[in-house]
Amino acid sequence: MTTVLFATGCDPVIPVNVPDQYKSFFVVAAKRCPGVLTPQSLAGQAYVESHFNPNAKSAAGAEGMMQITPEVWRNYGTDANGDGVANPFSAADSVATAAKYDCVLDAGVSSIPGNQTELRLAAYNAGLGAVQKYRGVPPYAETKNYVDQVIKYTDEFANQLVIPSPTKSKSKKH
Repeated sequence: MTTVLFATGCDPVIPVNVPDQYKSFFVVAAKRCPGVLTPQSLAGQAYVESHFNPNAKSAAGAEGMMQITPEVWRNYGTDANGDGVANPFSAADSVATAAKYDCVLDAGVSSIPGNQTELRLAAYNAGLGAVQKYRGVPPYAETKNYVDQVIKYTDEFANQLVIPSPTKSKSKKH
């Protein structure tokens, strides 16, 4: 039996799951920027950007699961899957590149007062220059919605990307 939830109005809200084949990409890529990124936050971005579609293309030219522009790809494109090519349509490469770029954006917004996660996400969506110009999240409806949606899905994915704690093995003494 499938449970269908309802938000305001009569629209059904269907729970979103992080596809199993991508979970390890989010876990590994989050380690590129410790203290800033989590697997959940990267999955939240991926869902809002493309609904986990590695072949997504936008009218503005952004490509791949993480909707990375060609300019950002030229500067930060990462071959995370080890095939010798940094490819925006490879989910592993796209997620790793987004993580690297998120780390750069985090440094770029660090001197701006406010919620650093919101500022970083706004910079990913609207550009670092816009966040610096407005000294905060730009007053663009699309960007404000983007930030809110990524935070919402980051929270939703909290239990789907749980990283097991390392366990200490106990050696038996004879």
